[in-house]
Amino acid sequence: MSRPEPHVGWTVEQRAAVKRYLQFAAAFGFVGIVLSVFLIASGNSGGWALLGIIGCVSVTGWFFIRRGKNGPA
Repeated sequence: MSRPEPHVGWTVEQRAAVKRYLQFAAAFGFVGIVLSVFLIASGNSGGWALLGIIGCVSVTGWFFIRRGKNGPA
């Protein structure tokens, strides 16, 4: 009977890919936050919606990365 291999975390390639995706997302997140602040300051309520969307995407990404580092739930 073979034993299942333990989960050892992400490979080097997976960590590198996540780092690239995070840098890409951070750049767009920063631009989105700046645009959101501009929209809110100019009185457009769409700025709050944009800020909420950016927040939801950020929190979801954080949970995904945390789960991946700690292995399957």
